[in-house]
Amino acid sequence: MSKKYAVRNIRLCTKDCLCLYVCPTGATDTENSIIDVTKCIGCGDCAEACPSGAISMVPESFPPQQEKTSNVVNALRALMRSKSEQESIAAELPGKLAAAIEKSNHIMAEDIIRESGYMLPQSQNTINFLKSLLNEENPEEFPRETVEKLLKILLRDDETYRGSGSKTLENLMEAFAGESKANRKYLAYAKKAESEGKMNAAKLFKVASDAETLHALKQLEVAGKIGSTVDNLKDAIAGETHEYKEMYPDFVEKAEEEGNKAAVMSFIHAMKAEEVHAKLYREILENLEQTEEVFYYLCPVCGNIEKVRPEKCSICGIPGDRFIKY
Repeated sequence: MSKKYAVRNIRLCTKDCLCLYVCPTGATDTENSIIDVTKCIGCGDCAEACPSGAISMVPESFPPQQEKTSNVVNALRALMRSKSEQESIAAELPGKLAAAIEKSNHIMAEDIIRESGYMLPQSQNTINFLKSLLNEENPEEFPRETVEKLLKILLRDDETYRGSGSKTLENLMEAFAGESKANRKYLAYAKKAESEGKMNAAKLFKVASDAETLHALKQLEVAGKIGSTVDNLKDAIAGETHEYKEMYPDFVEKAEEEGNKAAVMSFIHAMKAEEVHAKLYREILENLEQTEEVFYYLCPVCGNIEKVRPEKCSICGIPGDRFIKY
């Protein structure tokens, strides 16, 4: 069983103070009525003795957030919005029935929010939400320091790998890079095996590639590097912009100096494609609430992406009928 500590709900406390007599370490005897967690040994005697149920035992480490499919989460969010709207409508109406309906919808909305991934205050969804608040432009009265303090508290148990300069965080990102590289490498090996007619080897490379992808995605998640869609789009824009403005121009220059024409062509194709990617990410970010379905067409040679099938690729020139629709 995980280690626990006692927490007092002051609103429920009736000042019977039996907790003061049963606590073996004096953790409950404080001037501000907040139990001293540095003294608490987690015995639970105070919670058992409290006649008002004001003391609870809280685990020091919570279980990981339960995963839910996007369909379930989206359905829950739609239902939550509906309940919130009904609560607002009822709040404007007179009478006891309207007040009861308002409260009922409020309770149901809270339950739905918890079920959609906010059950635990330190869940990744909650952390991502708080981080998004810090990234937005807020009015002067916005309690930024309070949000930063709350984030620090929520991440307390994860300091071993989330903290700045953490070796475990470095290891997670190194593992992510290694697994991601292995995924791409094994796909290339699978393609080569297929061209040689070695289908069993190709199949093994493909399944191993998928396995490495699973590892990489989990490591990126544990490292806390997956934010809200807005945050992720901003990060993608920054990454693509860096590549086509700074990274690839240097690569092209060096390859030209060394006379490696194949590398020059590869870098130029990638550089131009990354500029397109950044543009498309910006468009999505600016129209994130758009519900009309958009289709994309991928050039299988250079990685260019178009929103309509072109006659030929604007980067490498291959016929548009070879583009892959998404």
